[in-house]
Parts: sequence; C-alpha cells; structure tokens
Amino acid sequence: MASTSLTFRCPDEVLAAIDNLGKERYPAANTKHGCDRSKTLIDIMRAGIEALNDGSVVLPAPEEVRQPSDVRQNLSDSVLEARITEIVQRQTEPLRAALKAELKAELLGESAA
Repeated sequence: MASTSLTFRCPDEVLAAIDNLGKERYPAANTKHGCDRSKTLIDIMRAGIEALNDGSVVLPAPEEVRQPSDVRQNLSDSVLEARITEIVQRQTEPLRAALKAELKAELLGESAA
C-alpha cells in the first residue's frame, strides 16, 4: 500500500487528545509524545470516514464553523433535508431495484401472454 505524507495545522487540544488515544492504542517509548501518531491518525480517519458514510456523523456546513457538540443540533433545514434524502436513497436503493426487477418480470410476463 502506497503512503503519502500529509501535513496540517492541529490545535493543541486536538493533538493532546490524539496523543492520549495513541498512548493507549499504539504506545511508543522512542517518541517524545509516547505513541505512533501515524497509526493513531489513520485509525481515527478510517473511523471518521466510516461514520460519515453510514450517516451516524454529519459534518457541519463549510460556511459555518461549529463546535462538534453543536453539529447535530444546529444543522440548517436545507442541510438536514439533503442529508436525510441522501441516507433514505442509499438505504432504499436495494428495495427499489428488487421492486423494479419484479415489476419488469411481471409486466413482461403479461405482454407475452
């Protein structure tokens, strides 16, 4: 698997939280912060991406900066409606495909008779 270096600014309190989690999951005595930050961050990002994809977490709208605890409480109606529509479509797609196939088979059967 190829790797690319990623550099970004991180608030001190977020970095401290990353290090605390890393010390539990990937302790490393040979680093000044006591953990393998790369492995820790990859785990955090994978979990975050999965949560975003399954709809259990919603990012705030880009034009507004909110605290993580406020995200669900302060979603604008349009953002909330768009997210609900997306989740409903994703969850109902298998049912719609099965229904479409069943109706097509039924209609083709009627036209052959």
